[in-house]
Amino acid sequence: MNFQKKYLKSALKFVISFSILAYLLFFKVPVAGILAHIKNAVFIWILLSFSLHAIGLLISAVRWKILIQAQGDSVPLAYLAQSYLVGTFFNNFLPTRFGGDAVRIWDGSRYSRSLLGSTAVVLIERLTGIIILLFFSLAASLLRLDMARRVPVIWVSLAVGLFGLACIGLFFLPPGEKLLSLLPEKGWMAKLRLKINEFRKTGLVYKEKKAAFLKALFWAFLLQVNVIVHYYLVGIALGLAIPFSDYFIFIPIVLIILTIPITLGGHGARELLYVQIFSFYAVSGSAALAFSAIADVAFTLIIGIIGGIIFFLRK
Repeated sequence: MNFQKKYLKSALKFVISFSILAYLLFFKVPVAGILAHIKNAVFIWILLSFSLHAIGLLISAVRWKILIQAQGDSVPLAYLAQSYLVGTFFNNFLPTRFGGDAVRIWDGSRYSRSLLGSTAVVLIERLTGIIILLFFSLAASLLRLDMARRVPVIWVSLAVGLFGLACIGLFFLPPGEKLLSLLPEKGWMAKLRLKINEFRKTGLVYKEKKAAFLKALFWAFLLQVNVIVHYYLVGIALGLAIPFSDYFIFIPIVLIILTIPITLGGHGARELLYVQIFSFYAVSGSAALAFSAIADVAFTLIIGIIGGIIFFLRK
């Protein structure tokens, strides 16, 4: 029964992704226009953008290692970097952007000898990235309130930043425990409550290890800046007239929304978001989809292939 439910969920996500992409490609955006934008892109900027992935990989591995060490374990940095690459490979084929995290959790447990502990570390690592994205979204929006009437996405970014940071703060403060206690103690809600409580308790361990958590936040900050610069360079390659500061507004929104598993690996939802957001900057839908094809699909596929080779060469 569980297998059937998972199959149906994956099938539904596929249908949603396919429907959105079909709508965009057949009714909204001409394919010829997308190909023309890709063909006319400045290759040197694309190459420079791709090189940032190596920096991002190193930063991610360092952040992960800091959180692991705070739990009393030690894992080689090269091993963690390889695990990230393998995780990207599985992200390309599993129905969620977090599919690769399952691989990293398993890899981490080989050293910690604890699947729960490894899961908590990976989730806390993810949380540091989300906190920084929400902060970027909030700060950049406050700085651009002067143009909020012309670009409504700024209000969305501001709301997402405020609400997200408030929820995270509430979750780890004492009121969060009281709210969790209101969940039913029977059925699937009870299981959910137990898992959330376990994650919360593991996260609270870092209250006593603030130095490690702050270091992880610092590396998460560097990583997200690196990610946004990557998107900005792709925008330059395509000749998009979007200010650098505005990437700190809409890229966090896109990345945060894509954590919601409503489509297969974010496909479809991501492209629809780009088309809608870029329209505020008078950027065509074909340019928006070309941006997604280069910045997300192509680069992720290349890195995934590298991760797949590493996976199949593992002993």
